[in-house]
Amino acid sequence: MKIHTTQNLDSIAKTNSTNNMALKEFRKNNYSERMREHDLPADTYEKNVSFRGKKEIIKKVIDKTQKVADKERLMDRILKSDFFDTILDTMSHEVAVQAGISLIVCACLRPLTILAIPTKKSKEDNIYASAHSVSSGVVGLVGALLIATPFSKGIKYAQKNLMQNLDADILKKMYPNLKIASIWKDRSLNIRKPMNEWKDILDNPFSKEFKDIIKVAKPKHISEISPETLKSLGVDIDKAAMQGKSVNDWVDKNGNKIHLDLKEMFISVKEDGMGQNFFSLQHIKEDYLKELYPNLDLKSIKKDGQRLHTDSWKNIDGTPFKLDMDSIHISSYRETADAIPLYTGEKRFDPKEKVEKYISYQTNNGIKDKDGVPVKLGTPVLREYLEADAKNEITDKVLGWLPDILTRPIVASATIALIPIILKQVFHLQKNKKAEGNVNNVQNNMQINKNENDTSARKVVA
Repeated sequence: MKIHTTQNLDSIAKTNSTNNMALKEFRKNNYSERMREHDLPADTYEKNVSFRGKKEIIKKVIDKTQKVADKERLMDRILKSDFFDTILDTMSHEVAVQAGISLIVCACLRPLTILAIPTKKSKEDNIYASAHSVSSGVVGLVGALLIATPFSKGIKYAQKNLMQNLDADILKKMYPNLKIASIWKDRSLNIRKPMNEWKDILDNPFSKEFKDIIKVAKPKHISEISPETLKSLGVDIDKAAMQGKSVNDWVDKNGNKIHLDLKEMFISVKEDGMGQNFFSLQHIKEDYLKELYPNLDLKSIKKDGQRLHTDSWKNIDGTPFKLDMDSIHISSYRETADAIPLYTGEKRFDPKEKVEKYISYQTNNGIKDKDGVPVKLGTPVLREYLEADAKNEITDKVLGWLPDILTRPIVASATIALIPIILKQVFHLQKNKKAEGNVNNVQNNMQINKNENDTSARKVVA
């Protein structure tokens, strides 16, 4: 069962606009008011906000501004440098990141722990263990950078460029949303278009990103929207004068009934098992709209394939359709930073969770401005697309692990072989043979005791 949810009109009197600033706050943002509040001395604040020693103050301001500008320019140079790009590129490879984390543990944390915590071992043994840990971390990182990272780069390059030349049947299996006919520039010569020119089955730009979906600001009831936001939408009203009135009776400052664009108006719907969701009257599916408004004549809502404003809608009996403005919600990032997927009422079955879910839409609608509600939808994210995407993710993960799996034995062998050399040549340390000598001494003592016991036994017999 579906029901509309409306906002209590009494909330209008309690609403605080996110765009309004209290008078006291405004006064505090004014320099003169801050000076009066803190009762600063006359040489700092005067009636006309004048200063003594202007030259010194201006010089200090210029110096500080110059220092800030220099810091910003330095930061810009760092962020735009090839070195920073190299760091970002290296960090995109999981093997290098793991090796870097291991280096921090082996070269810093573990040695500090070994040297700081008292043990039964000698100081020389602790120093050797710390040096061994540092050597292990350094060799592991160098091995990852020289062996594993280039391999990882090759895999990523192959992943990025291999798709362009994959067999058409494989492409269709991996990406059911792809329009295969769109990949060919000249099929007879087996020449393909660049990937950025490929189309999906709805002739939208092809996208394999199914998590990049259209989102809108979470709608709020029209009675909670600030006058500034309403004015930006073409509704200039005196909200105080409208307090306590039904939204159906609201008029603007010229005395005209308020009017909103179709795409700006959302309705709130509660449905069993689906919770509360919001639907744009511009994009809501016709069959879903019919469920909500049974008397609506669906033939009246479109003309030349375009959805008309609700002012032109009619009921089945031919009478004008009257939209209840008290049920209207508005989506605006002026009012909230919360975002929700844009739904139309179309559903898909999730076999994993065994429930129905609303379908979302890709951002491949050709509209770059995502601040408001788009006039055009992207490609719907259907069940078969998500199932194919899940398989592709597994393949990508396996390929991502492949460099680590194949190069790990090589890096480990290099680490084992190089550590003794590094310990000897860099740290001038060798493995303590004291323990080995102690073992030999114990064995010799046991042999001597055995001989003595045999001699004593022979004397007793004699």
